[in-house]
Amino acid sequence: MTDTNPAVERLRQLLALLAREEFHLLGVRERLFGGLPDDQVTEAWLRHTLATPDGIDRVESFGAKFGRMQDTLVDKLLPALLRASAEQPGSALDNLHRAERLGLLQRADEWPAMRLIRNRLVHEYFERPEAMLPALLSARHCVDRLCAAHGAIRSYALARFGSA
Repeated sequence: MTDTNPAVERLRQLLALLAREEFHLLGVRERLFGGLPDDQVTEAWLRHTLATPDGIDRVESFGAKFGRMQDTLVDKLLPALLRASAEQPGSALDNLHRAERLGLLQRADEWPAMRLIRNRLVHEYFERPEAMLPALLSARHCVDRLCAAHGAIRSYALARFGSA
């Protein structure tokens, strides 16, 4: 983006950060799940995965990167986009609804559930892998929504504020 407005510069920085976060999240998703279909991501698979240090690291990394990208997008990027557009950011849910109205994401009302999924990934797998499995599968699919929202926001920002 060629604009020298500080709000637009911050938006540019956050878009670059999100691109790196997306790259790493997609990589760890692939390392964790490979090409396994959902019906093979079972409690037995998860227990087996968590039985090795590498498996633990992949699960932890996936949860952390999923949470980080979600936090960056919702808590930083959306408010920065609104500020760069001379709009006043609101609560996270208000900002999500504004992004939905702009066509940047779908179903803003589903995004708070992603936060709950992230919390389950972080807190439940050592004690109760069976309780963490549904969250892990949900997060696996939510990655695509995060990436789609990031792509739509990037395209919108580039069209509105100029090329990177």
